[in-house]
Amino acid sequence: MLGKRKIRKNVFGLVFGYNFNKEIDKLQYYNDAYDNFCCEDNEEESVKSSFFGICDNIEEIDAIISANLKGWNISRLSKVTLSILRVSVYEMKYLELPPAISINEAVELAKEYAEDGASSYINGVLNNIKNGL
Repeated sequence: MLGKRKIRKNVFGLVFGYNFNKEIDKLQYYNDAYDNFCCEDNEEESVKSSFFGICDNIEEIDAIISANLKGWNISRLSKVTLSILRVSVYEMKYLELPPAISINEAVELAKEYAEDGASSYINGVLNNIKNGL
């Protein structure tokens, strides 16, 4: 389980950082940024695959998130919160990870990296999303 959590943290870090570097090609960004992450050789492919999967499906992922933000606009979310939501939606929709696991892991990421109160908000949004997937 620790390996999967580390992979998820690295994917989150890449997705978060790419928010500020979208003018760079995703492969170039990945190659430049990956040196800052610590993964075992057997984990790198999972990190890369998930990062590229999120980038390749970002419009659909963001549409799913937007449709489940009651009274909010996606542009108002912090980059940390948005990145956590993107990783979790990708896991549930494209990797078919059980929603309970993905949501729990997203809440844990929020407790560690997001602003106060974000973990509850993320939990609510993701619970709405899981019911529609």
